[in-house]
Amino acid sequence: MTIHAKKDPQARAFEMSIDIDARIEDVWRALTDAGELVRWFPLEAHVVPGRGGTMRWGWADGWSGQSHIVEWEPNRRLKLVETRQALDADGEPLDRSGENCDLIVEVTLESHAGTTRLRLVNSGFGAGADWDDELDGVSAGWQSELRNLRHYLEHHRGRDRVHGWAKASSDLSPTQVWHRLLQPDALAFEGSGAVPREGERFALALLGERFEGTVALSIADDFMAHVDNYHDGTLRVGTFRGGGRTGVMVILVSYEASDAPRVKEFERAANEFLAVTFAGSSHALRS
Repeated sequence: MTIHAKKDPQARAFEMSIDIDARIEDVWRALTDAGELVRWFPLEAHVVPGRGGTMRWGWADGWSGQSHIVEWEPNRRLKLVETRQALDADGEPLDRSGENCDLIVEVTLESHAGTTRLRLVNSGFGAGADWDDELDGVSAGWQSELRNLRHYLEHHRGRDRVHGWAKASSDLSPTQVWHRLLQPDALAFEGSGAVPREGERFALALLGERFEGTVALSIADDFMAHVDNYHDGTLRVGTFRGGGRTGVMVILVSYEASDAPRVKEFERAANEFLAVTFAGSSHALRS
């Protein structure tokens, strides 16, 4: 088993297991050290280590939060609890979602056949449509982020990343948003035009650039790939629901410092593209 992922609406939880070709100590450090976290997961991180400490992840413009560390067993187990409301499609708390929920992220590590097996369980989601949306969103998000962790540790460990992130929210449904993205003048896959499957090679045109590489994740309305023309970096285009709206994101990452001007220009162009594509139905967010 290399990757296993399961959403359980009845248990209000998502769980995932992934095998990583890295030492268990390196995986633990990537999960718990602020300088390592920003190389694969948040844009900002702050950690007060140990049981009773805190861990903060931030992406700016909303999308930030602080968890309490309730279990800290180095190289074995980490358990975080974040108390908050459900979030809207712009990363802000929804006051209408009732009482706060204690959202739990528990990660366990074990050595397995020369690799590290990571198991994550994210639970504690409340009842109702807003929390249903959030459970759906984290179920897709962790599948992307834990693949990012594996790619970082197996191919780029110890290197800083250059990160470009364009985002917006829309009144359209995820299917409608995705349909607009898959237009010839937007996200145009070569060949049949269909979104390729995980593990397949691909080529696509996006914002005047041609990307080639290997698909890392292809699920409903969410696509991520490792791209050759950004030094084995990552491209992700995805949607999610929150507060009755659809969030849309375009993310480009490189671990090559010389790519920084290209990544930031892509971020600028992608934000402009999202604002134009969803004009009249969108709240474009600041970059």
